Amino acid sequence: MTKPITKEELWNQIKAKFYQEIGPVSFDTYIEPLSPVTLTESSIILEVPADESTDIIDNWNKSYAMSFVQYAMEIAEGFIKPELRVAQTLTKPAQVLNDNLSFTRESDLNENFTFDKFVVGTGNENAYAIARAVAEDPGRVYNPYLIYGGVGLGKTHLMQAIGNAYSKTTPSARIKYATAEDFLNDFTESLRAGEGATAAFKKEYRTVDLLLIDDIQFWSGKEKVQEEFFNTFNVLTKTGKQIIMTSDKLPTEIVDLQSRLTSRFEAGISMDIQKPDLPTRVAILKNLAETDNLTIPNDVLELIADKIDSNIRTLEGTFHRFEAMLRFRNKPATKETAQQILGDLNINQGFKITVERIQQVVADYYMQTIADLKSTSRKKDLVTARHVAMYLTRTLTNESLPDIGRAFGGRDHSSVLHATNKITEKAESDARTKEMLDALTDEIKNGK
Repeated sequence: MTKPITKEELWNQIKAKFYQEIGPVSFDTYIEPLSPVTLTESSIILEVPADESTDIIDNWNKSYAMSFVQYAMEIAEGFIKPELRVAQTLTKPAQVLNDNLSFTRESDLNENFTFDKFVVGTGNENAYAIARAVAEDPGRVYNPYLIYGGVGLGKTHLMQAIGNAYSKTTPSARIKYATAEDFLNDFTESLRAGEGATAAFKKEYRTVDLLLIDDIQFWSGKEKVQEEFFNTFNVLTKTGKQIIMTSDKLPTEIVDLQSRLTSRFEAGISMDIQKPDLPTRVAILKNLAETDNLTIPNDVLELIADKIDSNIRTLEGTFHRFEAMLRFRNKPATKETAQQILGDLNINQGFKITVERIQQVVADYYMQTIADLKSTSRKKDLVTARHVAMYLTRTLTNESLPDIGRAFGGRDHSSVLHATNKITEKAESDARTKEMLDALTDEIKNGK
């Protein structure tokens, strides 16, 4: 190792890279529980919680050890081998059903996902306000609460912030966080293990004060788990317990989600989180810089924020790469250094994505005009072009359904929803449609 660095600095930088590459669920399962103990010139010892050691060590050896070495080479410019050591005591008591089965852990919340660390902007201020209200009085108002939006926009952060806030005001509360996949796996394992395990599963999920379920779109088409959650939902809401969920879209837009579930969800409140606008993205970068004790000029932060407009996760990942260059390669905090990072990520160029640009690209592809897309004509080719343009506008911009309808000749939001659902279903079943949408997306973003 050629550059002096503490074990905490190295591990924090590597954690940032893992978070960007593998996403929050795998990160929270296999990376976050580890803590650095000893760092030498050629190795680092990472301590593993005893109650999670078997699963973590097995997955690390298969999936993460090589990535660690590569990240360490980039950051510290030397070969560092990760060595995992099991902690001497359990960090949390596992909830054992029998010798071979245990549920996901209760209150498995990321302590960094708090309201204080959530940057509020025009794209998420309503979702944030409702989250605050739920945390102050769970089970009374806005129950259930569903937060929906695209990948990396802060849905999980905001949901877990509710749990973290309520755990502080009510330490005795039982709070359970699980992904939709966790819920499915626990349910499946309980069925496999027999009647006693099934009863224990129901007790596990139906006796909490706050139930947080991430990514419910995962249940699409899975009838049995939907039926089980329907029953869990009814028990909790009837006893005044709070349910909070996240999804990548409204429940009514999730294919093969039971109508009785969507009707239950509609009894509460659903709020969307949209892509952060430029001032919000700049504020996020300023928070990151302050947290890491970095002084970075505003014009540099604005340059990064202007180019990274897809989601918060990508924005944070880009910032951490920029930070690594500042700290470990002695690069200055200038626009030139930022441009180098953006160039490495292949996002230095590109077009500003607007409704008008989408309409023009789609119209050209189908040999129509923008006026045709806005017209009332029902010619087959034109209807397809209009549906595709609406779908791309919905997926590539922050425009609401009513706003998109107005941009396409004054249509109502239900017409836009129908168009996007139709194209979504076709893309899932037809590879040529998926390729066409990918090509149009690339052209809209980057030009021909």
